[in-house]
Order: sequence, then C-alpha cells, then structure tokens
Amino acid sequence: MTSREKEMQPQIEELQKTIDKLQLLNQGLQQQATQSDAANKAKSDFLAMISHEIRTPLNGVIGLTEILLDTRLDSKQRHYSNLVLTSARNLLTLINSLLDFSKIEADKMELDIGEFDLKKLVDELIKLYSLTGQGKNLRVYAEIDPRLSGCYLGDSYRIRQILVNLLGNAIKFTDSGSVVLRVTGSKTDAGRESVRFEVEDSGPGIPAHKTDQLFIPFSQIDNSTTRRHGGTGLGLAICQKLVNLMDGEIGFESTAGQGSRFWFTLPLRLAGKEPAKKARPRPEPPQYDCRHESERRGPERSPALTAILIVDDDETNRFVLETILQNTSTHIITVENGREAVRLCKSRDFDLIFMDCRMPVMDGFEATAAIRSLTAGKSRKHPVIIALTADATQATRQHCSAVGMDDCLIKPLNFDRLQDVFDNWLPDAGIRIHTRPHTLPLPATAEKSEPKTKPAGTSPIDDKVLAELQENIGDVRPVIRVFLNSLQGRLEQLREAIAKGDSAVVSRVAHTIKGSCSQFGATHLAELCRLAETMGNNKNMANLEILFKKIKQAAEQVASFLREKLDER
Repeated sequence: MTSREKEMQPQIEELQKTIDKLQLLNQGLQQQATQSDAANKAKSDFLAMISHEIRTPLNGVIGLTEILLDTRLDSKQRHYSNLVLTSARNLLTLINSLLDFSKIEADKMELDIGEFDLKKLVDELIKLYSLTGQGKNLRVYAEIDPRLSGCYLGDSYRIRQILVNLLGNAIKFTDSGSVVLRVTGSKTDAGRESVRFEVEDSGPGIPAHKTDQLFIPFSQIDNSTTRRHGGTGLGLAICQKLVNLMDGEIGFESTAGQGSRFWFTLPLRLAGKEPAKKARPRPEPPQYDCRHESERRGPERSPALTAILIVDDDETNRFVLETILQNTSTHIITVENGREAVRLCKSRDFDLIFMDCRMPVMDGFEATAAIRSLTAGKSRKHPVIIALTADATQATRQHCSAVGMDDCLIKPLNFDRLQDVFDNWLPDAGIRIHTRPHTLPLPATAEKSEPKTKPAGTSPIDDKVLAELQENIGDVRPVIRVFLNSLQGRLEQLREAIAKGDSAVVSRVAHTIKGSCSQFGATHLAELCRLAETMGNNKNMANLEILFKKIKQAAEQVASFLREKLDER
C-alpha cells in the first residue's frame, strides 16, 4: 500500500460506513413503502367489506318498509312505518358519507366522466326538494341561465351529490322564506364553460366567528347537546373535496340574520366537442344521456313482449323481485346461476337481465361477458344487463362496466331507482312499479294512544318482519315453502365445505343463507351466518365446526317456527 493509499484509507472507511448506513436507510424506506401499500390495500378491502356488510341488512329494512307503506295501514301503523323508513334512510346517508369520506382520504375516489343534461339534472332536484320545502312552507325553485349549453361532459353523479347536500342544508336550516338554486355560466374557450352553482336561502345565516368551521370534517356550527339539527359534519367537507377533485372552487357568503349563499364553480367541457365516454353504472341517481333515444336504446319494444330474466342463486331473493314485478307488463323467467342464464340466452332474446354478481357455478361477471359474446352479432337483440350487488365500491362498479353490464342496482334496493332503470333502459315498455314517495306525516295524524306491546319472547323469528313480508306479497306460504325447501340443502353444503376446509364455499353458502333468512326476521340465524361468512373470507377455519352446530340449531328453530306458521294457515 502506498503512502497515498494510506492517507486515503480513513476517508475510504468513512465513505464505506456512509454507504452502509444509506443501504440500511434504503431498506427501511422500502419496508415502510411495503407496509404503506399493505395498509392502503387493507383500507380498500375494509371499505369493500363494510359497504357490503352494512348495506345488506339495510336492504331488508328499507325495501320491506317501502312495500309495507303501499299496503293498508291504520294511521298509527303508517306513522311508525314512516319513522322506520326515515331512520333507515338517515342511516344509509350516514353510511354513504362515511364511505365517501374514507375513499377520498385514501385517494380512491375516481371521477366518472360522461354526457349529462344539466337542465334536466336541476329540474329533477327541484321537483324533489320543492316537495320537501312544502312541508316547511318554503318556496324552493331554480333560476337557470338560458344561454347555458345544456349538455356537458362531467361526473353528473358527483355534481348532483354536491347540490343535494347544499339544497338539503339550506332547507334544513331555513324555517321561512325561500331557497333558490341559481345556475349561470361563462365560456372560457371554444370547448369549455365555467358553470357556477349558487344555493341561496333566507335562513338565520352563519355567525362570523363560526365560519372557519364550515369545511372542517366532523365539525358542526352548533356542537351543543341541545342543537336542533343533527348531522355528522361531513357533508360540506365532502363537497369541498369533490369540487377540488373536479378542478373547481367552492365558497360561501353569509351574514347572521340575513341568510346564506353557498356556491361552487366547475370547468365543464361541452358535449359533442369530443367523443363521449359511457358513464360507469352508479347506484343513483339515474344517468342522463343527451343523445336521441333511438340512438342509445335501439328499436321500440312492445309492452306485451318485454322479456325479463332474473339471475340469482337465492330462491327467496328471486321470489321477492319477481313478486314486485308480477303486476307489470313483463314476461319473467328466473334462473339460479350464470351458466343457466347463458344457456337460455343461446336460444332466446331478453329485453333486460337482472344479474346477481356473486353466484356459484358461474358468477354474474363471467355470465355477462359470455352473453355479450353471444349477442355480438347484429341479428341478435342486445339485452340490457343490470347488476345486483351489495358492494357499492368503485372497484365493483368498474368491474361491472368492464364486463359489459349497463347499469347497477345497489342493495338496499331503492324502488325509485328500480323504476329509473326501466325508464332509462326500456322507455317504450311502459313498465310501472310502485314508486309512491313515502313522506313522514305530521305528528297530529298519528293516534295518541300508546301502542300495545307484548313481553319479549324467545322466538327465533321477529313477528313484525314476517308480518311485513306478508303485507308485501299477500300469501306468505309460497315464499316460506321456497325457503324451507332450500334450507336443508344449504346447511348440508355448508357442512361439507367446512369438512373439506373450502373457505370460499363456506363464505358463499353462509352469505346466501344469511340473505334469505333475513327476509323472515331470523336475526339470530342471520348473525351466525354473517360470522361464518367473515371467517370464510378470512380463511379462518379453526372454529367453524363449533359455529356450524350453533347455525344448525338456530336453523332448526327457524324451520320449526315457520312450519307452525304454515299449519296455522
């Protein structure tokens, strides 16, 4: 070693130490990145799971209450039913807000750009909220600049969500006077306009010292325990994030005692200036398409020949949907899996197919792709395919769209949304279901006498839910027989799957039993099946045999109870 090398040796050793430290630091950063990716995936998985798990039981609560309100009820029963429906809808709104906020925070929110008719969107909202305003003697109206182009490219679902929040807040906090939605615009370049939305009310206004709290998540202007108006404090925070996501601006002006004006502006492209992308299916609101009816929906259909296929592996779910449609101008066929649906579509045409996404043998996604392949030729009718799912995540909607589904109905099933599906996709069929709006009557219309109650028993079935189902379909015996005939087979499938250690089948069968027994109010059995489904999803097979014994015992109690009900009739 030369003298020069000896002189450089300390620097070389120091440099090596620095390199070693950098390598360790790099390894740590890589590990943190991996953990961060895993955390993001876990959060996405949690969003998908919680959306499905919470929305599924709400399907029974909201759907059956809607049907119940279309039956003969005395004033007290109608009052209580409206309270149930109002509470369930409020819960659904809360769930939607929490999921949206979580998706935005996780950078999972994506815009769905498509053509929409702005004036029609505004008209729909004003029709809805003018009825709400009537209950408070408020005038709710819109002022739209006639120079606006009308048809734009943008995410109409999210624009409507923002307006729903602003209009809802304005009506909630205004006791007298009016609420107005103003829409104006100005051209920014050849193919784009800046559209400004303003919601102005004559309410109490916002104190100056409270204005800095408006767009803070979970913050309320009145946080006291005696505040008049409820809410999570997420609405405006979500609005702000959605507007920012669409490259817009949002703000407000308010003076205490003189009302408030909330506004936002969006840069929207004009429709027709470039090829429009078809919007992905959304649970609500209906998609607005500015093209001519014949261009997007094909030839006219005769109401007498409207053929509908219902594809669902659960007999009870098929029965309920078929019952809802039984008095419409449709010919209905039901099958229990995607393979049967594909086989039918080889030999005959359907106008519309309701396709459950999660089924054995062949799921709804694979079946849809196969049906689209079958009907690719110009000589075949192209059926409208509507997804049925309790998973409202963006990933599921994207998957539905990618395989060729036209639209998506999210559980809990909304009757107005179901009617929108028929109006949008089969406009000439004349299909009408019960879509009467259910609003809460004034307290004075309810009887003042207290309801009679009976002591809580150990019945495996909630009699009230069973009574609601009977009011829905009339004679409840056929649906009970359908359920009982399938129950033993489902239990045997579950037992075999547990014995084989097949977690996927465990999850699927438990999910099916859970959904069907919920129709009768078998809450204990449904909860046990939910646990089995979760364990199957997590591949946790250790204690499933013990859980299955409890499921079987609960199922036997439910079956015995329902057989007694059959004998009574």
